[in-house]
Amino acid sequence: MKAAFVTRYGGPDVFKIRETETPEPGPDQIQIQVRAIGLNFADVLMRTGIYPNTPKPPFIPGMEFSGVVSRCGAEVTDLKPGDRVMGYSRTGSHAEYVVVNQKMAGPIPESMSFEEAASFLVIYLTAYHGLFTLGKLQPNEKVLVHAAAGGVGLAVIQLAKHYNAEVFGTVGSEFKRHIAKAQGLDHCINYSTENFASAIKQITDGYGVDVIMDAVGGRVFRPGWKLLAPMGRYIIYGIADAMTKSSFSYLRASKALLTMPPILLTSLISSNKTIAGFNLSTLTGKADYLRRATNELRDLYSNGVVKPIVGKVFPFDKIIDAHAHLQKRESVGKVVVTLDNL
Repeated sequence: MKAAFVTRYGGPDVFKIRETETPEPGPDQIQIQVRAIGLNFADVLMRTGIYPNTPKPPFIPGMEFSGVVSRCGAEVTDLKPGDRVMGYSRTGSHAEYVVVNQKMAGPIPESMSFEEAASFLVIYLTAYHGLFTLGKLQPNEKVLVHAAAGGVGLAVIQLAKHYNAEVFGTVGSEFKRHIAKAQGLDHCINYSTENFASAIKQITDGYGVDVIMDAVGGRVFRPGWKLLAPMGRYIIYGIADAMTKSSFSYLRASKALLTMPPILLTSLISSNKTIAGFNLSTLTGKADYLRRATNELRDLYSNGVVKPIVGKVFPFDKIIDAHAHLQKRESVGKVVVTLDNL
């Protein structure tokens, strides 16, 4: 099979497409012929070598995919060859075939395309886990999501609006403002021209927000933490502020971390605030929880509540361009790579 290998840690140009052996499924695993790959910022971080437990090069990265089951292990009971599935894995989806545990993949709704399916699981599970499991979102609360026009940001908007929340979002351009507003965002702040904390304080008459979903960190953390109302929950799941548009920068990362003040236990008690962080890729041991959440999200899709926004689509032989596009933060919705050209 063909696969995109990270040959060394670095920028998008470290990818080399090579022939390699097709992985074989174990007893409780399924082999999937990949039809579409959903890119996530975690893939960028893994390529640069700074993601937790990143393999040593050469390796095949990739967390998210959709495709068709080609082979099943002897203990697989829920799926069969020919089934259309979407799934996720720690690594390995940047390839023609991927092998995962049967619990890490599930059926694609009949009306969902392979491109949409590759754009679904990671962003909606991230939004779901942050908003509901950790953020304990209640109806009519106020939510702030940074990078509101990205894949997770748009998923947060859709889920929070379904819960009757008032949703605030930050974006970096007027075009992204239009995209986020089209998904139901109530208040959109362009961080390149406005101070988001001041704007939200004014809109809410000083109240602030109840839940913050933050994948940016760095410079947005301190004003966001101050923006939380009593009993507010700050959910952080990334520090994109540590990345430049072309590479990881240790200097930029150091500055990003220095702008994020330590949270003292005494201040948590006196301020009545909560902070929680998570990394979806390290939750694979919670397979039963993730399956229940996936089933709930699949039902919401079938009922028209949520719909993944597919941004730009690249063919597999342009995977370098796809990674570069995502890292430049020019993307709206999900960046997808298809394998139809192989």
